[in-house]
Amino acid sequence: MLRQVSPIVCKNCAARLAKWCYRKHWWFRLIREPLLLGMRLLAKWHRIDARTHVVRNPECHGCIRFMKAELEEKSPLFCFLNKHIGKRVNKLRDSMLAPEELAEAKRYAREAMEQKLK
Repeated sequence: MLRQVSPIVCKNCAARLAKWCYRKHWWFRLIREPLLLGMRLLAKWHRIDARTHVVRNPECHGCIRFMKAELEEKSPLFCFLNKHIGKRVNKLRDSMLAPEELAEAKRYAREAMEQKLK
């Protein structure tokens, strides 16, 4: 059975951005991790498993970007919360990082999307 690559396109690597924020600001985990837990609970409720997406880069396996994309399709509650909270958290996250780090996360995501499947 031939499995198709996920159609979800990444614009920046959320995992790298979070990792860099965690290194610089210990307290960022106190904001992000409860939100991730909420996303995981909503995903479980809606029977979403981000690990089922076929990805080009092994580091992308199970990324929250896939869970978020499916939640946006299936959960009005998630859409409401993401609209009101998600943008603020992203703005906070981006303010913690240097422009070079933001550019690196975009470059990495772009390259990960262009990789050929093995």
